[in-house]
Amino acid sequence: MSGRIHFVRHAETLFNVSGQLQGWCDSPLTERGERQAAALGEWMRDVPLAEAFVSDLTRTRTTMAAALAGHPQLDPTPLRELREWHFGSWEGQPNADLWTPVFEAHGSRYAPGPADWPGVTADGFDSVIDSIHRLDPIGRAETGADVNARVTAALEIVVAATERATTQNAGDVLVVTHGSVLGSLLRSLVPEHRFGASVPNCGVISVSRRNGKWSAGVVDGSCGQVR
Repeated sequence: MSGRIHFVRHAETLFNVSGQLQGWCDSPLTERGERQAAALGEWMRDVPLAEAFVSDLTRTRTTMAAALAGHPQLDPTPLRELREWHFGSWEGQPNADLWTPVFEAHGSRYAPGPADWPGVTADGFDSVIDSIHRLDPIGRAETGADVNARVTAALEIVVAATERATTQNAGDVLVVTHGSVLGSLLRSLVPEHRFGASVPNCGVISVSRRNGKWSAGVVDGSCGQVR
């Protein structure tokens, strides 16, 4: 039995451009982000889709609406479990304000762009998420256990949909979510998978299952290259 899930990071937002942490807060898509989302819709047009799931935040919903332009019969299911990591008091703050001390706590140096994310997360995401929680002055940032619990819940729903679609030969499943939680989802579903770098805005990574084992393809960032 086989099945396929297309995981997508949302299109470019104002906070992406300004270098601010989004988490559970939101910012609108930029004009470039709208073009990326439209390109994603063209990319998905000829992909057979059975079901779609989306984080309940605005930037993912907007991206999903464009992604399904060629699939008007589909009504995507919003899932709170697919939200980005919650950064607590760091929400809306400059990226460097949070990542500089987190990277230092993991023996590395934060540098925008070429930051050593693969190295810092080599042993998983829990220690990074727990560092964010520990550093949060108001204590509202999620813990690694918090993120793992909702990632597990989200994957149960998405994988069940994939099994239904496979049994009915109805098509693939589309998931639009966020950069960091996308890493958590993939690490849970395909434990051996490692990103060489972060998934670009509107990047797509397709995960397939054969003989009960999931495997991840390479990131397709072509929609994110739209100018």
